[in-house]
Amino acid sequence: KQWYQRRVRGLPALGSNLSVPMVFRRCLQLLAAGILLPGSASISDPCEPGFVKAHSFMSYEEQDELACGAQTLLRALANGGFKEVLGVKGARVVTFDTPAMFNGVIVTPSKLAYEKPSETELMDTSGS
Repeated sequence: KQWYQRRVRGLPALGSNLSVPMVFRRCLQLLAAGILLPGSASISDPCEPGFVKAHSFMSYEEQDELACGAQTLLRALANGGFKEVLGVKGARVVTFDTPAMFNGVIVTPSKLAYEKPSETELMDTSGS
């Protein structure tokens, strides 16, 4: 089995697999930790021949948004916002631009870390 499948399902040495909610949380944790950011170990795309990183078709901005969004969703889950994260009918929507309160705790969305280089920065690096 692939190493990432063992990571998501839990450590086989312990002799127990994770439940579906724990697998969901573990996937969010991997995304939030940056498994699909540039320079990460990543996971291979099963639909592509050879080892093609799953995030190789995403822009840096999209990769950063994915990691920040997963961090925000984890904060909401940790404070009882599972209905909001899962999109249960009647629950409010988790937003990624404004803080929200869950069980008396204010969850602030993560800020994006990636800043697109300006054209002058790009020209300076390509010219030298």
